[in-house]
Amino acid sequence: MEALGINSGLLFVQMIFLLVIFGLPVVSLFDLRKKKLGGIELGIWVLVVCIVPVIGSLAYWIIKPSAETK
Repeated sequence: MEALGINSGLLFVQMIFLLVIFGLPVVSLFDLRKKKLGGIELGIWVLVVCIVPVIGSLAYWIIKPSAETK
């Protein structure tokens, strides 16, 4: 790919960056869909993940909210 002016190493780094930027929020939203959270709590998590995708997703995976059993 060097003949085309494309640096393979940089392309790999950019692909990983894009995967984190777009993939992590999508995976987080699918995981949120499986959880049995209340309406307000679920809505807040969805907004946080959608508004600040990377930081919101990382916060979601660190905190790992669970449905409260009553």
